[in-house]
Amino acid sequence: MVAHTVFCLVPAFFIAGAMSSLLPKDGLLPYLGKKTPKYISYPISILSGLLLAVCSCTVLPLFAGIRKRGAGLGPALAFLYTAPATNIIAILYTASLIGWDIAIARIILSILFAIIVGIIISGIFPEQPGDEVSLGKKPKEKTSKRRLVYLFAALLAILLVGTRISEDWLKYGLTAMLVLLTYFISKKYFSTEEISSWMDETWGFTKTIFPLLLAGVFLSGIIRVLLPQDLISGYLGGNGFFAIAIPVTFGIFVYFPTLVEVPMAKTFLQLGMSRGALLAYLLADPVISLPSILVMRKIIGDKRTLLYIALIFILTVSAGMLYGRIS
Repeated sequence: MVAHTVFCLVPAFFIAGAMSSLLPKDGLLPYLGKKTPKYISYPISILSGLLLAVCSCTVLPLFAGIRKRGAGLGPALAFLYTAPATNIIAILYTASLIGWDIAIARIILSILFAIIVGIIISGIFPEQPGDEVSLGKKPKEKTSKRRLVYLFAALLAILLVGTRISEDWLKYGLTAMLVLLTYFISKKYFSTEEISSWMDETWGFTKTIFPLLLAGVFLSGIIRVLLPQDLISGYLGGNGFFAIAIPVTFGIFVYFPTLVEVPMAKTFLQLGMSRGALLAYLLADPVISLPSILVMRKIIGDKRTLLYIALIFILTVSAGMLYGRIS
């Protein structure tokens, strides 16, 4: 399990670092304006969220920033939801520790919920004068698409080989070859400054997130020992409304740094939590917390914040109950 987690997380950190530093983020902002068609603005906002590995509090300055630069309310809310819920490290770590079924359900439902939340809130509480400013002209994109395809294909191949191949000799041999290929792609197509920026971003993700993961694993271990198993299995082992609503409410108001919810969820699962309740918890916990709620009120107002909380509760509880019945 440790080796599998390492093979998952290390490539994921490098992929997240490359996404953060090498993709032309300024080129995405002009597509997020309120006059941009939804079929363009929402996928772009979700893609932008996928690039990040942030918690519900860390994403708030980014959310405020893209609103100030002219992003429409709906796409901005979709970004606010997506960034902590569907970032690539969270999904891959979920798959590694809990299973691909939960990870795939998590990313599909998070994307769907982000769109629903953005459309409903922006429809009920439309833009007000002064809410946003003009985005201006689209910056010229200078990044070559082909070199990015080469790099990300090699990085994803490392990830897939490390997590999907069980034979050690084949896994380590292919991984070594792909690492060498990634090195040559980097040297050939990227400048020294770009590579340095990539490494800085990767190290930033690693030093920020990895200690929190260790703390999360330690905390989940303590909870597993101290929390009676029959308490979890008795109250959260089913797929009824209260069995799903309790972990969702816990996830909405209690703050955990990004990715810490995954080892916590693994512990809850081992203590008898149903997979429906587990999925609902994973859908709710990263997205919002009491500290982020207090900040959101100042950015989007009380009514929009209350509706945001209500939609998260309704959508995640409904998803957990449905998933529990079909899984």
